[in-house]
Amino acid sequence: MVNETLPASGVPTTLTTPDYPSCPDPNSNKYVKGIKAAAYILVMLLSLFGNAMVVRVVHKNRRMRTITNYLIINMALADLLTTVFNMLPTTYWIFQGLDVWAVGGWIGEVLCKLLNFTQSLSISVSVFTLCAIAFDRFFAIFRPLKRVITFRVAKGIIAASWLSSIIISGPQLYVLGITGEKGVAQCVETWDPPFDEAKAPRDYTIALFFLLYALPLTVIASLYSVIMMKLWRRQAPGQELSSNQENKDKTNRKVLKMLVTVVIVFALSWLPLYVRMFVMFAESVRYICGLPYAMDFLTLYLGHANSAVNPYIYVIFNENYRRGFRTALSRRQRGSSRISESTRRTRSSRLHADKNASLLRADLRDNNKAALRFNKKHNENALLPMTTTTENL
Repeated sequence: MVNETLPASGVPTTLTTPDYPSCPDPNSNKYVKGIKAAAYILVMLLSLFGNAMVVRVVHKNRRMRTITNYLIINMALADLLTTVFNMLPTTYWIFQGLDVWAVGGWIGEVLCKLLNFTQSLSISVSVFTLCAIAFDRFFAIFRPLKRVITFRVAKGIIAASWLSSIIISGPQLYVLGITGEKGVAQCVETWDPPFDEAKAPRDYTIALFFLLYALPLTVIASLYSVIMMKLWRRQAPGQELSSNQENKDKTNRKVLKMLVTVVIVFALSWLPLYVRMFVMFAESVRYICGLPYAMDFLTLYLGHANSAVNPYIYVIFNENYRRGFRTALSRRQRGSSRISESTRRTRSSRLHADKNASLLRADLRDNNKAALRFNKKHNENALLPMTTTTENL
């Protein structure tokens, strides 16, 4: 199934069981382990920062609160879901050599079901949102005078994308479970009952491939092809366009280039993982310990990296996102500068006050010393004996 990612694939490490005899440890090389960990940490940070900035930029800028950008936010939230619930546990697996559900018990059971379900959920939401964006662009070009997808409709589409994704990914909550002792528990699928244990995993994976990859990408490619023909045909020599229409077409072409890039990157990122799963089904006896580990890791990494790439595609192709990112970053820098300046002034004021206090204390000490000397001299004169002479009588 689509959730059979590297840590969740059931590919064992050094465990020896009747099902997985003497499989090698994929994390035995410390240098390779460090490179993999660094690669995942980098992707996680880029994804967290980029997707959070996308949400913030659209939220702060009223002009960017369009239907397309609201759908892009929906994708960003799905990507953040992947970052937290899939990239983070995978990074843990790289460091520890065990999945987070290896603890066993009810905690392991919940993690086994939840983390794999979440990955399938986020992929489903992303691809359905890409479809919605394609239809929105199609109606915007071919029905410019009538807004087909309104804000109310867009909200319904977003809700439907999550609901349908939950339904499609739901079987995983039923079939996934842990097996083995605590500390080394594995997350595996159990389709029987009521399904055929031999055929059900393959059939479900094929269904997901068509529902979440082949069919939606075919629809998206068809819609964007028709849109491009429409827009670029207007550029043909001899076509007279008003300046207003020409500006609109230019803007639409820029947006279209950005969205087509997002779709192509999505397709290329997740295709290797689907190929891996079909190879595993076709050659399950040959690859009982999984495909060569470098290939296994790369297919998973490319799929997860897609969540980090999208925000920077928006920045590259769209001036509004570039301006929004720059504004947000410059505000942070100004805030840091103001804090630094305030801290500097506070420290300077404290030093000045300390200096004045020191001078005041020094003056007080000098005055006290002078007063003591004066009192001492006065007391000494008062204690001198009186001498009488005949001259004084």
